[in-house]
Amino acid sequence: MNKQAKYQRIYEDVKRKLLSGVYPIGSKLEDGNSLVHEYGVSLMTVKKALDMLAAEGFLIRRRGDGTIVQDWTKGKKASLYAVEGSTRRNIGKIVSKILHFEVERASVEIAEKLSVDENEFVYNIARLRVIDNVPSIMEYTYMPISIIPNLKYEHLLSSIYDYIQRDLGLSVYSSFLNVRGLRPNELEKEQMGLTDTDFLLQIEQVANLDDGRIFEYSIARHLPEEFRFETVVFNQ
Repeated sequence: MNKQAKYQRIYEDVKRKLLSGVYPIGSKLEDGNSLVHEYGVSLMTVKKALDMLAAEGFLIRRRGDGTIVQDWTKGKKASLYAVEGSTRRNIGKIVSKILHFEVERASVEIAEKLSVDENEFVYNIARLRVIDNVPSIMEYTYMPISIIPNLKYEHLLSSIYDYIQRDLGLSVYSSFLNVRGLRPNELEKEQMGLTDTDFLLQIEQVANLDDGRIFEYSIARHLPEEFRFETVVFNQ
């Protein structure tokens, strides 16, 4: 049985226990090592299965707090479909400047975000998005090569999501976003003409395909006057 089949099996078994009340709402799941022993798989395989359930709104995973069953019954579970924010609503007016495009081994932090093995090969991308001749968004993106193969420079100049969905035939399912404000770093000050007193709005995103695999970890930092973020939540 391959690795994907193993985490799919764990996903289905834990989901059955959630739906049947074996794991009640508000309870904690066993720790990772206990689940590793129970299912006879690696910790990474368990993590992938739990990430899928978190993506569907069944679980909340917090470092130090364990894995908690959230109230997935309210209004049924919701799927937040991945969006590209300002880049989508500015089609035709946006130009991408590629600052960095390399293949490298995933650090511990990036491997955890993407739910891949440490040292697995990933793309490391930095793009400046220029809207109506104004440097408006700085994007930092990481993607596993094993999931998004053959990504090329020309894809970065337009929409990576178009390549993923149209050329690779993959379906983007959900994104989990964290939005906050911060000061620009040195690269952003240089490329966007900012100073230490300027302010950016950051969207940190982890995005899943419809089979639960995480295909993107990204950070996008927007000029406040340009920023407007829209999405739609569907109840299933």
